Amino acid sequence: MKRVFVIVAGLALLSGAMAGLGYGAFTMRFQANPPKPNYPQPENLTEARLQDLDYLLSLPYTDHSFSDEETARFQDHVRALRARAGEMSEAEFAMGVAAAAAIADNGHTNLYRGDLFGALNSLPLRFFWFADGLHVVRARKAHEDLIGARVVAYDGAAPEALLAGLAPYYGGNAAFLKFNSPYFFASPAAMHAAGLAERPDRATLTLAFPDGSERAVVIGREEEPTAVARVDRTPLPVETRQEADSGHDWRFAPVDPDAGAHYGRHPETHHWTDELPGGGFYIRLRLILDQDDRSLGRWLDGLAKGLRAEPADYLVIDVRSTFGGNYMLARKFARGVRDFVRPGGRIYLLTDGGTFSAAIVTQAFALHAAGEQGVVVGAPIGDEEQFWAEGGGVLTLPNSGFRIWVTTGYHDWENGCQDWSRCFWPNIFLGVAAGPLAPDIDAALRYADYASGVDTTLRAVFAAEGLAP
Repeated sequence: MKRVFVIVAGLALLSGAMAGLGYGAFTMRFQANPPKPNYPQPENLTEARLQDLDYLLSLPYTDHSFSDEETARFQDHVRALRARAGEMSEAEFAMGVAAAAAIADNGHTNLYRGDLFGALNSLPLRFFWFADGLHVVRARKAHEDLIGARVVAYDGAAPEALLAGLAPYYGGNAAFLKFNSPYFFASPAAMHAAGLAERPDRATLTLAFPDGSERAVVIGREEEPTAVARVDRTPLPVETRQEADSGHDWRFAPVDPDAGAHYGRHPETHHWTDELPGGGFYIRLRLILDQDDRSLGRWLDGLAKGLRAEPADYLVIDVRSTFGGNYMLARKFARGVRDFVRPGGRIYLLTDGGTFSAAIVTQAFALHAAGEQGVVVGAPIGDEEQFWAEGGGVLTLPNSGFRIWVTTGYHDWENGCQDWSRCFWPNIFLGVAAGPLAPDIDAALRYADYASGVDTTLRAVFAAEGLAP
């Protein structure tokens, strides 16, 4: 008996040691560990910037998304910034750091939006891209008559043409850049630093109005700026809170988020459901995260139990403007979607340029499980099917405080990921090869629909189901 006890104890110790070694190897491989900055107190702005740029040079050696060629370009770029450290405006310095991070061309490896635009000025207007162009969606009271107008030209150039000029400052695919570009358009300092605007303190906009008229307006920067971006908010109904809470008199398009399009209902709720015409069931995942005392995993388990008992005729999973989260929380539910509809029932994934990170992974799991029953509706997602993420660390420049997310794990949701030297190890065991994640039905939100409370993308689902709008 004693011998058996010794053997069992030995096996338990060996198993624990192996688990510990495995966890240690995983942590060493994927836990981002930016070096600690160790600089004396700078004597002036130039020295502060030189220290920041010296520390920035460590980014490619911590973030795994940089190729050798990109690392060389990054080093040349940062050295060029160092040569101008004392000459640059605040906007030029901020945009220079943004351009350095963007050389990785990885959506996760960017200067934090809040840090970038919090350091810059802003117009008393806010913009958003719809299927029919860039529109003014919010404005300070003095300019509320501009809400709904489409931007024909920004300092003489079409906004569509300006997107290419913004690409060096924001890594990722074209859809992600377009989705986030309204933050740049709202800051004349950013546009001027990028060489896309004539002045850093104002913009001349040519606007087309719903009545068919067109006129040019000169808009100066806000004297008391409102924060342009918050990284945990989506651009339409939810992000209005930053203006509403600013103490400034902001006006919005007359859209009731709780009565209008599904896109923006319940703006403070991460996840919720609704019944749809024709026996459909709708699930909104605004973030792939727990909220307060609600566990997303347990909530989805409850939905799964109910849907298995009474399957829907068709299922809609909405991950538009879903910036990310923890994809493991939704993995089990997404992989079971075929059980949640009647035989042959379709499973629709709604996407746009803000569908990013864990939302893309959730989409991939659901589409892989759905097979031929899966349909993507909306606009292209905010990343390629292959991207770098994970890491859990941030490189923070010591003086400006600018932050850049550090990535260490590679994903491939089109073909599956099997390369132990690059892939995030859990994906080797748990990942899927979902194929292309592009829309099967192009149905991006249109401004006129948004303003009247109609969800363009969801209407496309109803049309595919043969239902009246």
